[in-house]
Amino acid sequence: MMVPMPRLFPRILPVAAGVWLLIDLQRVWAPSLITIFGQAASTPAELMGLFAVVVVASPAVLLLVLRRVGPERRARTAAGLLVVALLARIALQWVGGGDPQLWIATVGLVAALAWLYVAPFGSRVLAAGVMTGLAVATLTHAALGSWGAVWRADAWAWGLLAVQTAAVLLSLRGERWVGASPPRFALALLPALLLAGVALANVGRASAAAGGWGAALVAGATVAAAGVALLVPRLSPSVAVIAAVVLAAATALVLAGEPTGLAAAAGIVALAGLLVMLAGAVEPLRSGPEVPPAGFGWAMWTGGITWVLLFFAYYAGYDLGYRADWVLTVLAAALGLAGVLAARRDAADPARVAGGVDRHRAAVPGIVAAALVAAGVAWVGPQVTIRPLDSIPTGREPGLSVLAWNLRMGYGMDGQFQVREVAELIAGQAPDVVLLSEIDRGWLLNGGQDQLRILARLLDMEAHFGPAADPVWGDAILTRLPISNVESHPLRDFGAPTGAQVLTATVTKAGDRYEVVSTHLQPAASGLGGGSLLQARQIADIVAGRLAKGRPLVLGGDLNIPPDSESFRALLAVGLVDALAERRPLFTSPADRPVEQIDHLLVTPDVVVSGARTVRTELSDHLPVSVRIAR
Repeated sequence: MMVPMPRLFPRILPVAAGVWLLIDLQRVWAPSLITIFGQAASTPAELMGLFAVVVVASPAVLLLVLRRVGPERRARTAAGLLVVALLARIALQWVGGGDPQLWIATVGLVAALAWLYVAPFGSRVLAAGVMTGLAVATLTHAALGSWGAVWRADAWAWGLLAVQTAAVLLSLRGERWVGASPPRFALALLPALLLAGVALANVGRASAAAGGWGAALVAGATVAAAGVALLVPRLSPSVAVIAAVVLAAATALVLAGEPTGLAAAAGIVALAGLLVMLAGAVEPLRSGPEVPPAGFGWAMWTGGITWVLLFFAYYAGYDLGYRADWVLTVLAAALGLAGVLAARRDAADPARVAGGVDRHRAAVPGIVAAALVAAGVAWVGPQVTIRPLDSIPTGREPGLSVLAWNLRMGYGMDGQFQVREVAELIAGQAPDVVLLSEIDRGWLLNGGQDQLRILARLLDMEAHFGPAADPVWGDAILTRLPISNVESHPLRDFGAPTGAQVLTATVTKAGDRYEVVSTHLQPAASGLGGGSLLQARQIADIVAGRLAKGRPLVLGGDLNIPPDSESFRALLAVGLVDALAERRPLFTSPADRPVEQIDHLLVTPDVVVSGARTVRTELSDHLPVSVRIAR
């Protein structure tokens, strides 16, 4: 007998609450691993990956302990693990970064994963609950403008934490029940969440692709997916093949090029394909307890190991020198193939075909309405939850004030994402133009946040982005001045593991026009022209074209070269001078004990330079550099 819809909600609630917790904890754990355990590029990617695998594999001990335990005791154990994950999430709202943040996030992540491994969930409930948890996590992230709640100290963050806490506690008071899920579904679940988090339901990436409406589209689509999760019937082999092809092709389109409206729409299509494949892999939802298959927990554990291996295989490519878009495209194809095989097996056994779908079709108008409301909340939310700073000085002095800063994806030396403090420091310098390096617009590894859009809102500035390592990581220009002729010029990598670009633009102040250039050189593999010389020559060629316009020019960013290097001299040779020369040595990295001069501002010799300085801060691993130029 099929379970009536009203009785599903207490069953779905613990799944949804747990998945929401899991996603929030992962958004803290991954950047903590990179910035605290790994100290960014100073720790080998292989070592960070090994640590991550050990963390995700550790719940195997619990699976061994519980291998002969009945489903009721497993359910009680799962409830305890969910409470541990909640306590870790609450603690992260208070902790001030550093090692405590890393280890609390690690404990919380392990507890949330172990909960998922041992809880005896029926797969239809599990599918609906996972999609609901994903929808809630996506919608709340979108309503906050992709600024993660755990990194905020305002009423919105505390309010969401209260709601999350209430959801978990209510789920613990609900009906005790058990169910069955096939191992094939368990194996696919966490890899499917990875695919959704990196590309298909990534609010930051959607925001970079299409601004506010892109984030709204993703939020509405995930809410609709949660509603439809219970309505999708068993798949025929032909429908499964179509869904599999759509999933793989649309995923490839999302990852292939620059974020655009087309890519955002493709992500929604791929998310729909993913939903269909997952729904096609589950069992009919029936009333009454069932004993979970013996292999369910281990299949879920294997899926978790696959999740973390693919996670780091994808992002480690930026340190190890390869682009790994194919990793997620292959994952999408593998999930599609698994769905096709499951559909073919079920087609040969009519007794396995789920019934009772027609009675739920009356819910479709409600699902559409919920999706539209979610999209509206995601559209309006950032305008309400991210307000410009109360006091933003404006540059009224003659000339052009320029600040250049490598922001390390928004994470300070203590591993916290302190974007408001970053905005306040920038505002305190009253720059006319801000040149930013290492801007992240949606890497799941860094929390899936559109850092540039958040900063632009806080500073009430217009933002322009130049993709470098991939479509959502690169350099930017922020300004309130009239800006035109904005162009991004990709640079050859010459063996560097991470890509580079040159973002050029023209700004106008008090009738004077200035050329501004934001870039970030990437050291190449050994033996290629001293590391950055070949890229420096490319930049010099681009700058020469801008100099031909006869206007003052300023170039800035993290150039990763000292002022006495051949690469630095190659940039000066095109007709620039060192704007920081009178303050040398002017150390900028690392921020807590600066010993390197690798962040620079270069200008044309026809301007007068004043106010050259760094600003001492640990809000990034680099110090910002600032000058004022006047004719």
